[in-house]
Amino acid sequence: MRFILSVLFLLGSFISLGQKPSFSKPSINLDIDSLFEARKKEAIGKPFPVFKATNETEKINNEILKGKVVLINFWFEGCPPCMAEMDALNELYQRLKNNKDFEFISFTMDQADAIKRVRQKFKLQFKVFHLKDEECNRLNQAFGYPTSIVLDRSGKITYLVSGGATDKDKAREFILTKLLSEITKVL
Repeated sequence: MRFILSVLFLLGSFISLGQKPSFSKPSINLDIDSLFEARKKEAIGKPFPVFKATNETEKINNEILKGKVVLINFWFEGCPPCMAEMDALNELYQRLKNNKDFEFISFTMDQADAIKRVRQKFKLQFKVFHLKDEECNRLNQAFGYPTSIVLDRSGKITYLVSGGATDKDKAREFILTKLLSEITKVL
């Protein structure tokens, strides 16, 4: 009898594994991607938040950047997609560095030792500014990392993209095609 009950129990377990769950779907289906897209669209055309930042050699703020097309990139060392795009960002900087109407700055919440490691590893040529976590997140507008923002000459956001590939070749393709194209549209 015990044997028959055990077999029935096991058989019942196997049958129930093949069944679809009986709970119902929530009535509100939140699509996270569409929420982020809506927030990005809302940011386009608005002024970039007011800020001040300093690094070892210079100070920067919204007023200093007025009249220039600006690429702002947010990153941190522990972010694989951020690191995957560093070589391509250097290449993009090299292509545009002689254009007096263009400025490329990057913001990170990383401390000086991490910034130094990343600068050395990738031979960063663009400007890097450390910001406190709260300030970095405020300016990044909680879009995640990496985030690249293109500003027009009046300081308004014309393009915003967050996230990225962990594959260096895919990151390079995106930066040197789509991101460069978005910058040159407003140059």
